[in-house]
Amino acid sequence: MDGMSERTLSDLDVYQQLTRIAAEIDALQAAAISLIGQTALNTAAKTVRGMAQAVYEHSLSDGAH
Repeated sequence: MDGMSERTLSDLDVYQQLTRIAAEIDALQAAAISLIGQTALNTAAKTVRGMAQAVYEHSLSDGAH
């Protein structure tokens, strides 16, 4: 995983990486030529954003325990 296995990741790091990945998937979606490809990438981006949101809500928000 591009050198990341040698270091630990904080919840903030995980959130930021997932957000970055979702943005990259969005860029791929814009370049996809078929509806099937666009839909698959859109679904993937939503899934990754959902994971980032869960990390934020459970660890980074003001209401985190």
